[in-house]
Amino acid sequence: MMKYLKNEKLLLAIVIYVFITTSLIILNSTIYINFINPLFWGAIIIYLIINTKKNYIRLNKNKKYLKYIIIISCIHVAIYLYLGLILGFSEKTNDYNFIAIIIPIVGIELARNVIATRSKNNKLVLIFITILLILVELQYNILVSLYPYREDFFKYVCKTILPLIAYSSLCTYLTIRSSFVVPLIYRIFNKLIVLILPVYPNIDWFIIATTGILSPAIIYALFKYKFTNDNNDVRKKEQNSYNKISFIVTLIFCISLVLFMAGAFKYEPITILSNSMKPNFEVGDIVIYKKLSDSELKQLSIDEIIIYSIGEQNIAHRIIDKIEKSDTVVYQTKGDRNNVSDKILVQTDQIKGKYMFHIKYIGFPTVWLHEYFNK
Repeated sequence: MMKYLKNEKLLLAIVIYVFITTSLIILNSTIYINFINPLFWGAIIIYLIINTKKNYIRLNKNKKYLKYIIIISCIHVAIYLYLGLILGFSEKTNDYNFIAIIIPIVGIELARNVIATRSKNNKLVLIFITILLILVELQYNILVSLYPYREDFFKYVCKTILPLIAYSSLCTYLTIRSSFVVPLIYRIFNKLIVLILPVYPNIDWFIIATTGILSPAIIYALFKYKFTNDNNDVRKKEQNSYNKISFIVTLIFCISLVLFMAGAFKYEPITILSNSMKPNFEVGDIVIYKKLSDSELKQLSIDEIIIYSIGEQNIAHRIIDKIEKSDTVVYQTKGDRNNVSDKILVQTDQIKGKYMFHIKYIGFPTVWLHEYFNK
């Protein structure tokens, strides 16, 4: 690997730093985040500015791509704030240090730019650099503390590590195709939201994970199309138009799917985890239910299947009796396969919606994860 690189000292310094931070996982996280990490990357920035030739720090190359990433970044901020308006905001519990966050980002992207630019024709080196810079940004103390708790560990991997892999891969691609300033601007925009705003949206881990993976994929597709379009000749215009339409259709589908899974529409999916409603539907099926208004919740009929919650558990059972008392309505429910009715009467504020239809088998991955976490 080393024989292909033209900046062994820089790479070796990063490798040693990753090894040290991985080994010292019991290190005080506050000291590491606020002092050690920014100090290391500050030294890297100074080293690169003094010792790197100007042509490897391409500040002025492909300025036209900067406006695209600025527009995308502004859209990202707008979506972030819009989610807060829908889901509500919570007060920040951590005081973020601007210098401790921004300096490592600048150092990482500058180092990525220098090494990737000098080795841009070697895919093996590019993959190695990307993985190395992912390892640099992992918070090992959190991984170790969450490891015994399967569900929390899984959620952390999904909402933090997988998006980090996606973002690092995107940054390497943008760096070798344009300039390190392009991914740097996007990353700083994302961090500025956390740094500046006194609150943050109450976003579910699933939405964070999905958008964290999908956002880099969309940005990659947009820039790949733009890079390809800029390099194409006139003979490929017709193919480009087809690709553009295909991309727009795919983008709309992906965004709609994420919003649907996040419950943004009138209809929402839920995975069935028991056979209490067999043979109507069973374990591994996905039930699509319709959200109801307050008036509709009181007008449900006997024999309709409703989805309601008890604590954090969602249940899909059939209404077998309706009890009206003055202005309130409660429902007696029962699973089709169960011999007795449910002991707890269902209040209207517990009801999430009523059953519309189901899709067989596609919910098994969720079932397997649920069983794994509850062993």
